[in-house]
Amino acid sequence: MSLVQGYSSSEEEIESQEENAINHKRQKTSTNTFQKISYDPAAFDANSQQSKLKEAKAKAKELKLRRKRNGGDPWAPIHSEEEQVHKPEPAQILKEEEEEEEENTESEKFPPSSEFVGSNKRDYQGRSFMHIPSELTKKIPGDQECFVPKSVIHTFTKAHPKGVNKLQFFPHSGHLLLSCGNDATIKLWAIRDALELLRIYKGHKLAVKDISFNSTGDKFLSCGFDKIIRLWNTETGEVIKTFEMSSIPNVVRFNPNIESEFVVGLSNHKIEHYDLAAIHNPIQTYDHHIGAINDILVDKETFISTSDDKSVRVWHWQINIPIKVISDPSQFSTPSIKKHPKANYIALQSMDNCVKVIHSTGKYKWNKNKLFKGHQSAGYGIEIGFSPDGKILMSGDARGYAVFWDWQSKKIVNKLKLSTLPIKCITFHPLETSKVAIAGNSGDIYYCD
Repeated sequence: MSLVQGYSSSEEEIESQEENAINHKRQKTSTNTFQKISYDPAAFDANSQQSKLKEAKAKAKELKLRRKRNGGDPWAPIHSEEEQVHKPEPAQILKEEEEEEEENTESEKFPPSSEFVGSNKRDYQGRSFMHIPSELTKKIPGDQECFVPKSVIHTFTKAHPKGVNKLQFFPHSGHLLLSCGNDATIKLWAIRDALELLRIYKGHKLAVKDISFNSTGDKFLSCGFDKIIRLWNTETGEVIKTFEMSSIPNVVRFNPNIESEFVVGLSNHKIEHYDLAAIHNPIQTYDHHIGAINDILVDKETFISTSDDKSVRVWHWQINIPIKVISDPSQFSTPSIKKHPKANYIALQSMDNCVKVIHSTGKYKWNKNKLFKGHQSAGYGIEIGFSPDGKILMSGDARGYAVFWDWQSKKIVNKLKLSTLPIKCITFHPLETSKVAIAGNSGDIYYCD
């Protein structure tokens, strides 16, 4: 084109180059012309998979609608006249999906229940199983000298068939034993005169991770994989309060100063502090950990938390700033932490197959002279414990042993072979001299003396 018409020679050259490029891409055939277009194979595969997924979802929704009309049975026949169903509008599909979700949530919720299965609810004097025998009220935990158990005196076979997660004796007296397991139940056992199961508590849909008595034993807390925490009446089995968590609770503990409060360690790295009078919002959140909370040790002035981030943190109650952080590059995760009943020490189960000790006062320094070895704990959340007089340290084992050390000499005093599966729970009777309750993945509870 000429310059008179308003076009420059450079523009004419650009147009001619573009026409030549298009003609080069076109190839003549006997019927028509076609154009070569480059494409990304990865994007093509992704788009094709996405379209197939949409088609599969649409077919699944259609099949759900047919099953719903036939009574919800997946094996119900689909009649020919029902095959000609018109495709519902997106708004209708969304409404039906919401209705189905509401029905599912309602069906998943079930009322908690409890059943007494013992031989007698009351004795000949009309006292319930909660009554503490008079001879036990005169004793004080820790006054008696303790010894290592030698053998198993009774086994509660398949107490929790899928494995036991926690054992706890009744506070101070120890005449009852509370257990929880992967079968989503909590059980109360009589272990003084008649060794029998007394009561079953059912209030969780999934495995129960932890249980915790209050100081008097008339109530206890439970938490599970269903993100539910329940406060139970021990004697009647009634649920007093229910809390729904945002994450899976791993450990729950009462506040020893105010028993209407408790703390819960969650899998989302947080520790939440609740008041039973106001259950909707926590009164404090402790959020300095960067890993799931494993265990919590409570005391009057402070509490100590351990986490998957391999750190140990000391907190003042209701203050979201740790007063001490124990962290080291060589440190391992700590699934269990226990305080020495007599001395100012804290024992920590370490994932490198040893039990380490820190001071419970001052700067919380490591006591390098106290190191207990000889068991295998790596890869499992295995509990440790002390005898009431503090002379014996004990731990479970991944190979099915219960291991007992002398606190002073740090030597292994006894190893009881109980199972071929890991032993995860171990707790010493508060008043007896050598009785220990032990359990693990086998589901049996071993009562040793």
